[in-house]
Amino acid sequence: MFRKIVSNLPFSPALVGQLGFYAKRLRKEETTRRLGLIFVVLALIVQSLAVFQPPESANAASLTDMTSRGFGLDTSNVCSDSINNSLCIGPNIIKIITATNASQGFVDASSVTAYAGDQISYTITIENTGLSSTSTKLEDHLADTLEYATLADGGGGTLDKKTGTLSWPDVTLDPNTKQTRTFVIRLLDTIPATAQGVNYAKSYDCIISNTFGNSIDVRVDCPTPKIIERTVAELPKVGPTENIIFASIVLTFTAYFYARTRQLKNEIRLIRRDTNAGTI
Repeated sequence: MFRKIVSNLPFSPALVGQLGFYAKRLRKEETTRRLGLIFVVLALIVQSLAVFQPPESANAASLTDMTSRGFGLDTSNVCSDSINNSLCIGPNIIKIITATNASQGFVDASSVTAYAGDQISYTITIENTGLSSTSTKLEDHLADTLEYATLADGGGGTLDKKTGTLSWPDVTLDPNTKQTRTFVIRLLDTIPATAQGVNYAKSYDCIISNTFGNSIDVRVDCPTPKIIERTVAELPKVGPTENIIFASIVLTFTAYFYARTRQLKNEIRLIRRDTNAGTI
């Protein structure tokens, strides 16, 4: 519009009025772009502080904290080092779980994708590596497993359908003895496309998770809607460096348009001055 007005101004002096309206609009644009430039500069400063002075991690935990909260630290070798160790006086219970996919040739269930109708066999082992006997509960929580499967063979255990817990009678373990239990689950004939849980992200996440000492995760062949849900579940993760690059690009464009607006404003002022002086 600016070029059209300026090119036709010598032939139609009445366009000076339109040039005045255009000048008012440029003043508004200049104010808006100045504010945008200020905000982009402030954002760039904040990002720079995040890069050069990163905050300290709030998730650091000591070995004592991890042990007290049960993060699965391996203590199975403690008693083998010294029989005088204080940790070896009492019982030391070790829990292990393994899983095989019987429908796919008895392979490790965590290494393949489970399909509708597949049967997966779980074996749980509980061992006392301490120096004294103990009586302990023997149970496995199957709430996550039962979202995609049913219990085909409980292995002598009793399933609490309300809590999803498969339990056996309490066992007494003498030192250096162990017991095992085996149960079988069968995946549903139609894998549900239920949306993933909001408050509990592992609910209906196309993964069967079972924890008994260690954890076994079995991937499930979910229907197409679940694949789309998992693909668009979150935006790509970017770090401070990418944010600074993006902010720098935005700053460059903002500064360019702000400078261009100021240039057009000055040109209009010069043209109007020359028009009033009669030189155009």
